[in-house]
Amino acid sequence: MTENKKDLIKSIVLSIFDEEGPTPLIYWPSDIDEASRHLIAMKTISLLMGDAIYQDGETIDGINYFGILPFPDIGLNGLTYFFLISDENSRGQAKAATITILIDERNNSFFYSNMKYLRILLDKTASNVQSTLEYEKYFKFMEDLREELNQFTSELKDPFFSNRKLKIIMAGLDKAGKSSFLKGVKKKYSEIIKILPTKGVERSDERIFEEQNSQISIWDLGGQKQYREKYLTNSKIYLYNVDLIFYVIDIQDTKRIEVSIQLFKDIINSLRQLDEFPPVVICFNKYDPDIKDSKQLNTIIKEATYNIKKQSENFFIKVFNTSIFDHYSLITAYSFGLSQLSPNRELFENQLKNLASKINARAILLINDNGIILSSFSNISEKVSDKVFEISAPHFQTLYKTFKEFKLLKQDFIISTGMTDDSHNIVFKKIHVGKYNLYLLLFIEKDSGIERIETFLPDFSSNLIELMNTYL
Repeated sequence: MTENKKDLIKSIVLSIFDEEGPTPLIYWPSDIDEASRHLIAMKTISLLMGDAIYQDGETIDGINYFGILPFPDIGLNGLTYFFLISDENSRGQAKAATITILIDERNNSFFYSNMKYLRILLDKTASNVQSTLEYEKYFKFMEDLREELNQFTSELKDPFFSNRKLKIIMAGLDKAGKSSFLKGVKKKYSEIIKILPTKGVERSDERIFEEQNSQISIWDLGGQKQYREKYLTNSKIYLYNVDLIFYVIDIQDTKRIEVSIQLFKDIINSLRQLDEFPPVVICFNKYDPDIKDSKQLNTIIKEATYNIKKQSENFFIKVFNTSIFDHYSLITAYSFGLSQLSPNRELFENQLKNLASKINARAILLINDNGIILSSFSNISEKVSDKVFEISAPHFQTLYKTFKEFKLLKQDFIISTGMTDDSHNIVFKKIHVGKYNLYLLLFIEKDSGIERIETFLPDFSSNLIELMNTYL
């Protein structure tokens, strides 16, 4: 590509929802055509705002969303930051606003590769805008943003990547079940018994969808002592530029739990030295169904969790109990980790939240054809969500596909009654989102029938198309 670095940023737009609706208030270049700038304002604000979400609270804090949105009509992709500006004269005491950085759609990986720094720039600019209602000052804030972006892009060695490259690390002691975890996620059970101890590092490629903007590489690090020493000594090779870590602990190997926690500490320290702070998913593995009620086992997990989090300051840590005999436990942990790689995870959850409010759903899961949970929303207790609702997702999907295979299902949904209480149903429904086949699992009030869901699905699916194209 012969494009110059200085031409990487095609446009920057500050949009505000005022009396006339979504309005492009400040935009660069100044000669961007009216239709394009209004398209950017309309799409970014309407997609992210939903139904006046800012009216529900007394503060604007915490109401912000980052996301990558495609604008195929004008050949651009945009990194957008949605936020609120306090204004006592506005409905809801605040105005919705977005700042959008736009680049050529062919250079989409620029956003993914530089997300951390770009988010800092957008957050800083948004904070400046929030500090005043004087529109004249907004021009300076936006010009400062433009100058900082130009300076940043001019210093990049190669900003024009063809694909975003993601690196996932599977780490832990030998025999912890790292390789079995990966096989179990894909239901390759027959291959689990053939697994031999990983020697060195085994690399494999992962795809959530047939077509995606990123290349996912999974590094399964051998857990035997000689291999552990090797990747810690050569951390600049193995742990550099890592996007996500799954750390697997054999919770039944009680004699080596302290050794495993020490290895985790060594990895964390190596990451700090490299200035790398990826999200970490802890899997207390071999939490098998026949022993999960053991008080001793759960006490060990509680103590190990405390010791791990004590070592993990400034790291995002999420803990799961997993077992190859409980596919849901594997897919939940794996799905959560992958969701952390999506710049649009907040936008997906917001779309589910908006849909839930319209159809009186207390919880919603969005699942792809392989059972990966792409996003979820719930306003019910964790106990109910985990034990009743979410656990049923893979079973509903299997049941749905079986019924369709044998032509026992005339419609594209299943309704289950009497599973929770007399006032709610569980609905499992297939939806088409562009070229993707997805599924919704809904915990919904009985009074909200399938007709109500169908009413709001077209707009919901349309919004998801925009997000799915940049999921990863």
